[in-house]
Amino acid sequence: MSKRKKGISAGEKKSLVLEIFHQSKEFYQLKDVERIAVKDKGLREQVVKEILQNLVDEGQVETDKIGSSQYYWFFPAKKRKLKQQVFEQLKQEMEQSNDKIAELQKRIGTIKESQGESSRSSEMFEKLNTLKEKQKQLSSKLDKAKLKQSDQNSVDKMNRNLPDLHDAANRWDGTTYSR
Repeated sequence: MSKRKKGISAGEKKSLVLEIFHQSKEFYQLKDVERIAVKDKGLREQVVKEILQNLVDEGQVETDKIGSSQYYWFFPAKKRKLKQQVFEQLKQEMEQSNDKIAELQKRIGTIKESQGESSRSSEMFEKLNTLKEKQKQLSSKLDKAKLKQSDQNSVDKMNRNLPDLHDAANRWDGTTYSR
């Protein structure tokens, strides 16, 4: 039983097509790229055009129409130049970020100085917390007292209504037995 070869991933196909341009550093037409990719790199001809278009879209390969022909090329110097531009841009952004961080740290320092985290402010904060705790305790005691008072009022009201309810029950009881 023979083992089947696994297919090549899209990334590997892209790098194989890019190798064509990196090795020769020449201009190619689509049919030339397809021929070299099939012959030297082992890719299928139908896939090469799609891969080449992806490389053009990503900016890894340049293209231009000259007359009625479409030419493709890539020079390593351009890649180096693009990387240098990205590096410079990132370097500039980093410097701006560092400046902003320094400015914010300076502002934090001035705010801390103006607030003056003294022992007096921390004492006041502790006193505030203890007063809040005391308020919670007192409000819970008040709620319990209100509940007890309302319970006592309910019991008193029931005791007052008890004789009337007893008489009413006896009337109904007498009515049912008299029939």
